[in-house]
Amino acid sequence: MTIKNIVFLLIITFSLSSCSVRLVDFTVISSKNVNLDIDRTQGKKVKGEKKYFLGIGWNLKDAMDNALEIAGPEYDLLIDGVVRYGSLFFFTTVTVEGTAVSSRDLQKKHGDAGFTDWLNGNKLTYDKRTNTIDSETVDASL
Repeated sequence: MTIKNIVFLLIITFSLSSCSVRLVDFTVISSKNVNLDIDRTQGKKVKGEKKYFLGIGWNLKDAMDNALEIAGPEYDLLIDGVVRYGSLFFFTTVTVEGTAVSSRDLQKKHGDAGFTDWLNGNKLTYDKRTNTIDSETVDASL
Protein backbone atom coordinates (compact mmCIF):
# COMPACT_ATOMS: atom_id res chain seq x y z
CA MET A 1 0.00 0.00 0.00
CA THR A 2 1.18 3.46 -0.79
CA ILE A 3 1.10 6.46 1.52
CA LYS A 4 -1.67 7.98 -0.62
CA ASN A 5 -3.87 4.93 -0.06
CA ILE A 6 -3.28 4.97 3.69
CA VAL A 7 -4.06 8.69 3.91
CA PHE A 8 -7.19 8.16 1.78
CA LEU A 9 -8.36 5.30 4.04
CA LEU A 10 -7.75 7.43 7.15
CA ILE A 11 -9.74 10.33 5.69
CA ILE A 12 -12.63 8.01 4.78
CA THR A 13 -12.55 6.38 8.22
CA PHE A 14 -12.64 9.71 10.07
CA SER A 15 -15.31 11.19 7.82
CA LEU A 16 -17.65 8.22 8.38
CA SER A 17 -17.18 8.09 12.14
CA SER A 18 -19.17 10.16 14.60
CA CYS A 19 -20.11 10.38 18.24
CA SER A 20 -22.81 11.98 20.33
CA VAL A 21 -22.53 12.93 23.99
CA ARG A 22 -25.38 13.90 26.30
CA LEU A 23 -24.26 17.08 28.06
CA VAL A 24 -26.90 17.95 30.65
CA ASP A 25 -30.55 17.61 31.67
CA PHE A 26 -32.22 20.84 32.65
CA THR A 27 -35.26 22.20 34.43
CA VAL A 28 -35.08 25.94 33.81
CA ILE A 29 -31.38 25.47 33.29
CA SER A 30 -30.76 23.53 36.45
CA SER A 31 -29.09 20.15 36.66
CA LYS A 32 -31.35 19.31 39.62
CA ASN A 33 -35.03 18.33 39.41
CA VAL A 34 -37.09 21.26 40.63
CA ASN A 35 -40.86 21.36 41.12
CA LEU A 36 -41.81 24.71 39.61
CA ASP A 37 -45.59 24.16 39.71
CA ILE A 38 -45.85 24.71 35.96
CA ASP A 39 -48.66 23.20 33.89
CA ARG A 40 -46.58 21.34 31.32
CA THR A 41 -49.64 20.78 29.11
CA GLN A 42 -49.63 24.53 28.37
CA GLY A 43 -46.08 24.25 27.02
CA LYS A 44 -44.84 23.28 23.60
CA LYS A 45 -42.31 20.50 22.88
CA VAL A 46 -39.42 21.95 20.89
CA LYS A 47 -36.02 20.99 19.53
CA GLY A 48 -33.34 23.52 18.60
CA GLU A 49 -30.02 22.79 16.97
CA LYS A 50 -26.90 24.68 15.99
CA LYS A 51 -23.99 23.36 13.93
CA TYR A 52 -20.43 24.68 14.03
CA PHE A 53 -17.67 24.09 11.52
CA LEU A 54 -14.65 22.54 13.26
CA GLY A 55 -16.42 23.16 16.58
CA ILE A 56 -15.30 26.77 16.52
CA GLY A 57 -17.38 28.91 18.88
CA TRP A 58 -19.83 26.22 19.93
CA ASN A 59 -22.09 27.00 22.87
CA LEU A 60 -25.43 26.00 24.39
CA LYS A 61 -27.07 29.42 24.17
CA ASP A 62 -27.42 29.39 20.38
CA ALA A 63 -29.23 26.04 20.42
CA MET A 64 -31.50 27.14 23.33
CA ASP A 65 -32.31 30.40 21.56
CA ASN A 66 -33.10 28.43 18.41
CA ALA A 67 -35.50 26.15 20.34
CA LEU A 68 -37.30 29.14 21.88
CA GLU A 69 -37.53 30.87 18.50
CA ILE A 70 -39.08 27.73 17.01
CA ALA A 71 -41.64 27.66 19.86
CA GLY A 72 -42.71 31.24 19.20
CA PRO A 73 -42.22 34.77 20.55
CA GLU A 74 -44.40 34.24 23.64
CA TYR A 75 -42.18 31.44 24.99
CA ASP A 76 -39.16 32.34 27.13
CA LEU A 77 -38.48 29.31 29.38
CA LEU A 78 -37.35 25.78 28.56
CA ILE A 79 -38.14 23.09 31.12
CA ASP A 80 -37.63 19.32 31.34
CA GLY A 81 -35.01 19.34 28.64
CA VAL A 82 -31.98 17.54 27.34
CA VAL A 83 -28.86 19.05 25.78
CA ARG A 84 -26.79 16.93 23.41
CA TYR A 85 -23.38 17.49 21.85
CA GLY A 86 -22.47 15.66 18.67
CA SER A 87 -19.49 15.62 16.37
CA LEU A 88 -19.09 14.42 12.82
CA PHE A 89 -15.60 14.92 11.40
CA PHE A 90 -15.62 18.67 10.55
CA PHE A 91 -18.85 19.65 12.35
CA THR A 92 -19.95 19.99 15.97
CA THR A 93 -23.67 20.01 16.75
CA VAL A 94 -25.42 21.20 19.91
CA THR A 95 -29.06 20.10 20.23
CA VAL A 96 -31.54 21.25 22.87
CA GLU A 97 -34.91 19.54 23.41
CA GLY A 98 -37.46 20.55 26.01
CA THR A 99 -40.85 22.04 26.79
CA ALA A 100 -41.15 25.76 26.09
CA VAL A 101 -43.40 27.73 28.45
CA SER A 102 -44.30 31.38 28.82
CA SER A 103 -43.38 33.31 31.98
CA ARG A 104 -46.15 35.80 31.12
CA ASP A 105 -48.69 32.98 31.35
CA LEU A 106 -47.21 32.00 34.73
CA GLN A 107 -47.55 35.57 35.92
CA LYS A 108 -51.19 35.71 34.79
CA LYS A 109 -51.93 32.35 36.46
CA HIS A 110 -50.47 33.32 39.85
CA GLY A 111 -51.31 37.04 39.91
CA ASP A 112 -48.68 39.62 40.81
CA ALA A 113 -48.32 38.66 44.51
CA GLY A 114 -48.48 34.91 43.80
CA PHE A 115 -45.96 35.27 40.97
CA THR A 116 -43.53 37.09 43.27
CA ASP A 117 -43.95 34.34 45.89
CA TRP A 118 -43.41 31.69 43.20
CA LEU A 119 -40.21 33.43 42.05
CA ASN A 120 -38.87 33.74 45.61
CA GLY A 121 -39.76 30.13 46.43
CA ASN A 122 -37.85 28.89 43.38
CA LYS A 123 -34.89 31.30 43.82
CA LEU A 124 -35.61 33.09 40.56
CA THR A 125 -35.56 36.79 39.63
CA TYR A 126 -37.83 38.60 37.19
CA ASP A 127 -36.65 41.50 35.05
CA LYS A 128 -39.71 43.62 34.16
CA ARG A 129 -37.72 45.62 31.62
CA THR A 130 -36.88 42.58 29.46
CA ASN A 131 -39.71 40.35 30.76
CA THR A 132 -37.28 37.50 31.51
CA ILE A 133 -36.75 35.11 34.42
CA ASP A 134 -33.23 34.24 35.62
CA SER A 135 -31.90 32.07 38.41
CA GLU A 136 -30.46 34.03 41.32
CA THR A 137 -26.76 33.93 41.95
CA VAL A 138 -25.78 32.51 45.32
CA ASP A 139 -22.99 34.15 47.27
CA ALA A 140 -20.52 31.35 48.08
CA SER A 141 -19.16 33.26 51.07
CA LEU A 142 -22.41 32.87 53.05
